[in-house]
Amino acid sequence: MFIGVILLLVLVVGLIITCYTVFSYTANSESFYVGVTYCGNSVEEAKELVFKVKDYTNLFVLQSWYLQRNTTALEEIGDYVVASGLNYAVYSSDKIDYYDDNGYYYGISVGSETNTWANTAKERWQEHFIGIYYRDEPGGCLLDGDLVTLDKTILQINDMAVSTAQVTKFNETITVYSDNNTRGNSTFSSRTMFGNNGEITIVNTFNEQNNTDSSLATRTLRARSSERINYYPNGTITVNEYVISLRRNNFYTTENLTQYPWPLLSYGQMLKQNPIQTYDDAAQVFIDMNQDFFKDINKKQLNTQDVLVFTADYGLYWWDYKGGYDVVLAELAWNHSDVQQIGLVRGAANLQGKSWGTILTWKYTHPPYLAGGEEIFEQMKLSYETGAEYVLIFNYSENLTNPNILQEEHFLALERFWNDVVQNPKVVHGGVKAEAVLVLPKNYGWGMRTPNDKIWGLWPADNNSSEIWDQIQNKTDQYGPKLDIVFEDSIYSVAGKYHNIYQWNQK
Repeated sequence: MFIGVILLLVLVVGLIITCYTVFSYTANSESFYVGVTYCGNSVEEAKELVFKVKDYTNLFVLQSWYLQRNTTALEEIGDYVVASGLNYAVYSSDKIDYYDDNGYYYGISVGSETNTWANTAKERWQEHFIGIYYRDEPGGCLLDGDLVTLDKTILQINDMAVSTAQVTKFNETITVYSDNNTRGNSTFSSRTMFGNNGEITIVNTFNEQNNTDSSLATRTLRARSSERINYYPNGTITVNEYVISLRRNNFYTTENLTQYPWPLLSYGQMLKQNPIQTYDDAAQVFIDMNQDFFKDINKKQLNTQDVLVFTADYGLYWWDYKGGYDVVLAELAWNHSDVQQIGLVRGAANLQGKSWGTILTWKYTHPPYLAGGEEIFEQMKLSYETGAEYVLIFNYSENLTNPNILQEEHFLALERFWNDVVQNPKVVHGGVKAEAVLVLPKNYGWGMRTPNDKIWGLWPADNNSSEIWDQIQNKTDQYGPKLDIVFEDSIYSVAGKYHNIYQWNQK
């Protein structure tokens, strides 16, 4: 009897453990998505890819520049995706303005209370339509992009205020554009550039109104009338003035600057007009930029329909979330540290109450682009174990005749991941949790890919960069994927959320 009781207890405990394991697996698998993107321009090719992966994925993302506004194609592919048992998301590079094959408009306008196509998609596919992949790499574009539109500001030009000036980042220079300014008998556009070396340059291009000759030649010459004003940190100002109608080409320096016929602001006055002078300024402009873009798709209304808005990025995740993204996919690419990227995106998501994932993208800038199958498998497994809710493989090459880069080894890795990890109750989704957190300075928008990476894409590494770099290497070596990396922020406290908390300047 005693042995029988023991055996019965073992059986009951075993059943409890089994039921708990199965229940845990079911709950976890329902909140985990794995899949591929399609970036080509063929509906049939997209369907072929769906057919290929439908037995070992549960998400298909149509990330096509060419098909993103073709409503007929979006719906035909979406119907096939959902009928194949997968979930569906679509990419939009700008406003959600969709058209059918005949050019019929089927979208929204700015400020509209209804996102027509998105609502139709939600009604059509219910919970299988999970979201809009909206714009790409907003943080990465700011870090590395040549020209990035940021915000609008008020800029004073000489003795006038301009309220419609557009702010951009051009390389490491902040540039402010304004049009329809007037001075004397002329209208002019202005471009003011604030360099990170302290130099300020204004380029004004004039259209003179008092010239009655309307010939094409004269109109062309008018557009070439210009002046270039240079301000230097030592207070020196130079002006190169070229007025075609007056045949005047003057160069003013300190010696003859008083002869320049128009008033000039001082270097200090101009410097104060730089809309991005500090890291805090850059952070706010970046957040405002994303929030402004969200107005184009009425994100609030999308969220009420359970349509998520997400993006992929390789830096500045913290501010992607603060700008309003529901999901950020960290790009595991370019031989950068997977552990560091996961620590940054998971830390940001954990503290801000958002979802996160990874997207496995290019390791090389040439074929075969992606890493091998074994490395891809390990990246997916690491993402799953550390709690990613989404794992995608970026399937795109620059060869427009054959945009797909997935090879048979990648399909085998996906199938193995599905069978050996996602469907395996012994592998716990999110089982590798953050035990420690490294807290970096407030609004320190550093790329963190190398010790000399740029900050906000505008400034070089500063005096704190080397110390922060050493801290990141030290803590990732110590904790591996159990480390989160976050930023000082009065809204999001780390207190009580981690066993071990380290400050960036902690000795």
